[in-house]
Amino acid sequence: MSVIMGIMEEELKRLEELSSFYRQKISDMPKGSISIKERAGKKYIYLARREDKKVVFEYVGKDSPEIRNSLLKKIEQRKEYQSKLKQVQSNLKEVRKALRGKRA
Repeated sequence: MSVIMGIMEEELKRLEELSSFYRQKISDMPKGSISIKERAGKKYIYLARREDKKVVFEYVGKDSPEIRNSLLKKIEQRKEYQSKLKQVQSNLKEVRKALRGKRA
């Protein structure tokens, strides 16, 4: 039984490191969604996100396909990391439950 417990503890450590990795990656990515506003006939890109009950718009720059596509890729990557983190958290919960009370 100790071999299985050793494997479970290794998996717990791996999942905790993976969780930390995904949290760091998510914090490095832009938060919110793209909002394009037109001012004086020119288009500008903003990131729209919620802070408490307010919607905050953060200026990114003039609208250009390069900037917009780069931002979209980063936002998609953040969403993918969030999805993976959710799965890792679920797996962590299961491993902790299996290890509960079984450590020597």
